[in-house]
Amino acid sequence: MIIREVTTEDEDKVRTLFALCFGKELSREEWAWKYKDAPWGSTAAVAVDGEDIIAHYGGMKTEFYFRGKTFMSFQPCDVMTHPRYRSRIFSKRGAMVQAGEHFYRTNPMDFAFGFPSERHAILGTKQLGYTAHDYVTAMNKYVSGFRPLRNPFLRIETGWDCIRATELDALWAEVRDTTALSIDKNSRYIFWRYRDNPVRRYVPVMVRSRYTKRTRAFAVCAVGEDELSVLDFFCTGGFKLGTLLKVFEHLAAKHDLHTVKGWINPDEDIFQTFIENGYVQEKGVPFIFKIINKEVTSSFLFSHYCYRMGDYDAS
Repeated sequence: MIIREVTTEDEDKVRTLFALCFGKELSREEWAWKYKDAPWGSTAAVAVDGEDIIAHYGGMKTEFYFRGKTFMSFQPCDVMTHPRYRSRIFSKRGAMVQAGEHFYRTNPMDFAFGFPSERHAILGTKQLGYTAHDYVTAMNKYVSGFRPLRNPFLRIETGWDCIRATELDALWAEVRDTTALSIDKNSRYIFWRYRDNPVRRYVPVMVRSRYTKRTRAFAVCAVGEDELSVLDFFCTGGFKLGTLLKVFEHLAAKHDLHTVKGWINPDEDIFQTFIENGYVQEKGVPFIFKIINKEVTSSFLFSHYCYRMGDYDAS
């Protein structure tokens, strides 16, 4: 068995392994979106036996920002092992574990992060030195009846054609120092992550002052069968978050949906605003870190990371 970095010539074999492991196709478009077009780059380590790729440990490079400091991170994705080569006990250093060790040994980063299943979170802790996992906090609100927006000073626009990269970058530059640890959500990231996603479709929302045309808030939502998922959002300091929450309820009712759902870290200042506006918290999926830079502590990551549903949906 040989452990090495993935190459572009491996694409077909990686896609074949994906279909075998997950029971669905990884299209050429999605593979290119993840491993060729990602704004900060992506890579993977593979285990090769003869002519076959038997394990794959992928990761999308992700830049984080916190009060003037930048952290380089990776989000693991497409972590998989051919069924014939899967270890059955925690102590074995199977093909996937060796590929993961190679991945972290050869890719400089401050930390890695992810939202695995509980089983894979435990495996990551035991086999690859991840932190013990915690759980995201999901915020839900039931919406009944149509909710008209009664604010004559705002204009709500949806659709990617109404969003310019320059105004999105200006908005993020204005708000990013007011948030805690977050993915650096410039326009390049937002467009790649949501607009150019080849698998899923999202609804962007831009809130502007009706008369001054000033951009006040931005959000990305996904319309489900009965819920509106708020994938991401940020707004200027002078704009009331409660107003943006009313925009979400309006959009949900407009699509005949009955629930608005999002993720908020309870340590964020805005958490209480969600509670005051009728949102109920519940335990969500696990999240976990692998710390490479020893100056970064797990307590800092778990308490400061402003996770959003879109962070998970990217993997």
